[in-house]
Amino acid sequence: MHVDTEGATRIARLATEFDWTWTIDDLEPFCAQAGWELVELRQYGASIRTNFHVGRPEADVHRRNRSMRYISILVTDVADDATPMTVVRPLLDDGFTNLDVALTALLGTAPSAEPGPQAFIRWDLPKAVISLNLSVSAIRLHLTSPGYQAWVDEPESEYED
Repeated sequence: MHVDTEGATRIARLATEFDWTWTIDDLEPFCAQAGWELVELRQYGASIRTNFHVGRPEADVHRRNRSMRYISILVTDVADDATPMTVVRPLLDDGFTNLDVALTALLGTAPSAEPGPQAFIRWDLPKAVISLNLSVSAIRLHLTSPGYQAWVDEPESEYED
């Protein structure tokens, strides 16, 4: 299983420097700077072909109307269903650790992290919230709008009598 640590680090750096408005208008300029191709723009998202060195070099954009919520980028190969988890899991864990080290060197210590089988690490930065998400079959890098992340993080209001 290949992990594109260099690509993930390069995109995280670009995300911290990019002049985001977090509207759909950012998509083409960001893709151009990243060296990516916008494949399809849909009502609630978009598909991107990345230049990462992985089996499925793709990213998905999640949006509502003109606002982009986040970009989800595959930074590893996706494990084949036929490969036993006893083989896949150590590779994913090692890849996640290596990505954590590289991104921490770039972004500093992450204020949010959760260990475990679906581990994640999150850096809340002024221009973008950057997170690394481990799943059972791959690792994704997410670039999230700070406004959308704040909305997601808001505690649900409780009903009072």
